[in-house]
Amino acid sequence: MNDTQFEHSLTNCRKRLEEKGFNLWGVARIDDFDPCQCREGRLSTVEENGLVAIVVGAGGRGLWELLDAQGRLNGHPGASFNPIDKYSQEVLDREVEILGEEGLQSCSVFPFSKRPIDFLKLAEQAGMGIISPVVPFLLHPKYGPWVSLRGALILNVPVEASSGPPDFDPCSDCDCPCLSACPVDVYSRSGATHLDRCASHRHAGNCQDGCAVRLACPIGQEHRYSEKELRFRNTSALRSLRRNFGLGFWRLVPSFFRRD
Repeated sequence: MNDTQFEHSLTNCRKRLEEKGFNLWGVARIDDFDPCQCREGRLSTVEENGLVAIVVGAGGRGLWELLDAQGRLNGHPGASFNPIDKYSQEVLDREVEILGEEGLQSCSVFPFSKRPIDFLKLAEQAGMGIISPVVPFLLHPKYGPWVSLRGALILNVPVEASSGPPDFDPCSDCDCPCLSACPVDVYSRSGATHLDRCASHRHAGNCQDGCAVRLACPIGQEHRYSEKELRFRNTSALRSLRRNFGLGFWRLVPSFFRRD
């Protein structure tokens, strides 16, 4: 495959992904990402000859609205059912097949798999935004915290890495309404995080309409998820919290067997 064909393949890949609801795209060099990761979280353990990771995400409500219109969101997410994850895997695995047919070898990796890839750091490395210094959200210049990282394609050919948004430092001069918004003080200015409080609070039936911390962020407010999407995503997050902190049925299960 020559350079022109290669560029053509990547351009078409990006167009197809945008049509599928993935409107965010960034490129990170694996040699820049891996040295700061534990061995299990390195992309080179996924693809030994991989050079770059094309990180794919969805900003705003577009992906949800697309899947809702297609009738893919019926039911509630559970242990073996998350339609957004299922759709993401189908789309990116299909891209791997298409690129392979065009002579470009790749593989896919996902934030919802059991492999501990730090997708927040990977997305930041790919120039898709910055990780908030206050709470563990990726902040995008346009969409703010309303970003969903859906996966990455690992290629064994060199691609120019994406540069981050210039002069994007929204938290330095912010009053941090995200901190005071949390009713159980899960996050603090010192950097301490108490997810056990979040788990207990949500398990008791609170914050069903979305995380107050995320809702308080002033960036990208016009792109915040709909009430229906917020409730759906909260259900998925609550399942993981209950499992990780042994709440509800999971209190009867030894911690070793609660690991994802």
